[in-house]
Amino acid sequence: MDLRYSSHLKELPNLSTAINLLEMVLSDCSSLIELPSSIGNATNIKSLDIQGCSSLLKLPSSIGNLITLPRLDLMGCSSLVELPSSIGNLINLPRLDLMGCSSLVELPSSIGNLINLEAFYFHGCSSLLELPSSIGNLISLKILYLKRISSLVEIPSSIGNLINLKLLNLSGCSSLVELPSSIGNLINLKKLDLSGCSSLVELPLSIGNLINLQELYLSECSSLVELPSSIGNLINLKTLNLSECSSLVELPSSIGNLINLQELYLSECSSLVELPSSIGNLINLKKLDLSGCSSLVELPLSIGNLINLKTLNLSECSSLVELPSSIGNLINLQELYLSECSSLVELPSSIGNLINLKKLDLSGCSSLVELPLSIGNLINLKTLNLSGCSSLVELPSSIGNLNLKKLDLSGCSSLVELPSSIGNLINLKKLDLSGCSSLVELPLSIGNLINLQELYLSECSSLVELPSSIGNLINLQELYLSECSSLVELPSSIGNLINLKKLDLNKCTKLVSLPQLPDSLSVLVAESCESLETLACSFPNPQVWLKFIDCWKLNEKGRDIIVQTSTSNYTMLPGREVPAFFTYRATTGGSLAVKLNERHCRTSCRFKACILLVRKGDKIDCEEWGSVYLTVLEKQSGRKYSLESPTLYPLLTEHLYTFEIEAKGVKSVELVIKFQFGRKKWEIGECGIRPLLEEDTHVESSI
Repeated sequence: MDLRYSSHLKELPNLSTAINLLEMVLSDCSSLIELPSSIGNATNIKSLDIQGCSSLLKLPSSIGNLITLPRLDLMGCSSLVELPSSIGNLINLPRLDLMGCSSLVELPSSIGNLINLEAFYFHGCSSLLELPSSIGNLISLKILYLKRISSLVEIPSSIGNLINLKLLNLSGCSSLVELPSSIGNLINLKKLDLSGCSSLVELPLSIGNLINLQELYLSECSSLVELPSSIGNLINLKTLNLSECSSLVELPSSIGNLINLQELYLSECSSLVELPSSIGNLINLKKLDLSGCSSLVELPLSIGNLINLKTLNLSECSSLVELPSSIGNLINLQELYLSECSSLVELPSSIGNLINLKKLDLSGCSSLVELPLSIGNLINLKTLNLSGCSSLVELPSSIGNLNLKKLDLSGCSSLVELPSSIGNLINLKKLDLSGCSSLVELPLSIGNLINLQELYLSECSSLVELPSSIGNLINLQELYLSECSSLVELPSSIGNLINLKKLDLNKCTKLVSLPQLPDSLSVLVAESCESLETLACSFPNPQVWLKFIDCWKLNEKGRDIIVQTSTSNYTMLPGREVPAFFTYRATTGGSLAVKLNERHCRTSCRFKACILLVRKGDKIDCEEWGSVYLTVLEKQSGRKYSLESPTLYPLLTEHLYTFEIEAKGVKSVELVIKFQFGRKKWEIGECGIRPLLEEDTHVESSI
């Protein structure tokens, strides 16, 4: 019987004769209040799914007659207050799911009779105050989920009888103050999750008896002050998570006995002042996360013994002044994160010994003045992030020895120049120099970066010119020059960038002219280039997108080039009236009568359109966007064709938007074209249309 999602079902019929019923699915019957007592007659039932019956208040005691039931799913029965004691008769039940039964206050002691139960889920039972001691009778139990039971204060000592338990999840039990010492009897336990037990002050010494434990999660145990020394007995432990244990001051020296530990998480342990030297005994450790340990002043020399370490995260260790020279012994290290280590002044020269390092993140190390020459020995380094290193004045010439793919120097506001050796980074794909406000010029060798795809120079306010060698970057796809307020011109060689797709010139306030740009260009953004007058270029890419917002000094020829560019996208430029280029114009309203000649009307009609928007009201929101909806009416036949422009963004007054449209199947030469804008706060002020022939596309792109 499958009645799932019957949201209006309030009661079931009498099931007295349903002795052969094998399956009953009632999931998400959200109006069902109770089950009939006759359900106890369905003694052959194999599956009873009641999950999501959020109005169900109780189960009939006859449920205990279903002694062969292999699974009972009550997940999400949020109105269920209690279980009948007869539940204990379901002795063959291997799995019981009570997850999300948030009104359930207690469990009957008979629950302990479920001796074949292997998996018990009742996380999210937020009203449950205690567990019956009989829970210790569930000797077959392997999985016990008690997650997010926020009212649970203690665990009965009988839990220690669950000697076959492999997984115990108590995460989010925020009122739990302590664990019973009997927890140490769970000798087969492999995973213990206590994360989010924010009232837990300490762990019992007996925790050290869990010799088969492989995973221990204590993250967000914000009241935990220390770990017992017996923690060192967990010789099979592979993962220990102590992240956000904000009251933890120190680790016991016995932590060094965890010789099989592979992952140690101590992130956001903001009270942790030091690490024991025994940490160096964790020779199988692969990941050590100390990010956000803001009180940590130094690392022990023994850290260099972690020869199998692959990831070391020291981000936001804001009190860390230096790294020990022994850091260079971590020859298998692949990732080193030091971002926001704001007190770090220098790196030891031994850093150059990390020959397998692939990623080095030094972003936000605002006190870092220089990099050691040995940095050039990191021949496997692919990513170097120095963004926000505001005190960094120069890079060592050895930087050119690297095989970098990504170099981020954004926000290095004290960086005056780049070494010419930067041109040796022939595998570099992304170079970010945005915000390098003291950078006056780029070395000629920049043109050697033949595999570079992205170059960011935004906010390089002291940069006066680009070297002509920039034209050698034949694989460059994106060039960002926004807010380069000292840049007067672009080199003519920029036209050689045959793969350039995006050029950002926003707020290049001194830029006077643009040279011939590459034909590949598909996006040109030149907002607020207030000195821009001339365009010595055309835009043949049929998908090009042009934005010349607030470029009021553009001369007539430059404006004509933009307006007459053929594109399947749109162009945008300042203007207060539709240009004469558009054969048919309306200065009020949004309707045009158009008369075509036979050449314009074959199998379809193509038009170039232009609009000027008017705001209904005073406030202009630059984040607004919208589309133009056009209706083409054939005067003779009365047939209508609906068309739509590309999405226009941003919406501004005193700006022209041009785009192309095609009306397929139009045969009449006399048309009425009506413009409407799809935003209530905007309307069409002026509009224009120019019919296009096939050859017009080529004519326009050659202007």
